[in-house]
Amino acid sequence: MSPDPLNRDCFFPPKLSTYEQAARGFSAQGQNGGMSQVQRVHLSVGQNYYRFCDAARFASDPLRAAAGGWWADHEVFSKVRSVAGRSATMARYAQGLGEATLSYAAKLYFAIPYEWGDCGVIVVARLTDRIDAFRGRGLTAYLGGADVRDGGAKYTPIQDPTISQLFIPELHLYFGRAFSIVRQGPASTF
Repeated sequence: MSPDPLNRDCFFPPKLSTYEQAARGFSAQGQNGGMSQVQRVHLSVGQNYYRFCDAARFASDPLRAAAGGWWADHEVFSKVRSVAGRSATMARYAQGLGEATLSYAAKLYFAIPYEWGDCGVIVVARLTDRIDAFRGRGLTAYLGGADVRDGGAKYTPIQDPTISQLFIPELHLYFGRAFSIVRQGPASTF
């Protein structure tokens, strides 16, 4: 195990500004999605973390899809799964769209438009080496119109103070060293 987080340099100049802005949803096209109340956190070695992936991207390149930067910790995942399981209204909408209730709940809680992914696959990975992340509360995602299922509406996350997201800078460079996949599969199996 590394004495310092594998992505330590992402939290100091010159990279800090770039990755903090990415966590806040800023890019060359402006601000879209991202998080508010962004703070650096040390992820816990031995803890499981959860990533919702687009099913088609996962099918074509599972490692690349799994190594994306946006994750949830166990407590947040459990809360979203619990709400998805208890909400009859959410279940009706999800079934009408032909997707798992948990995928639909993730889209609502994390503000993930269909044009960004369907949240149809979940990757559970155990942290095996030190890595840091930005944690924050989701912001509104605006659409580019790439997927008709979005219906032209913006995605504002459900306002729940117990729900946060994790953005892990440069995870694609360290994924195999930082994480061990524990489970992966369709959201309907979780």
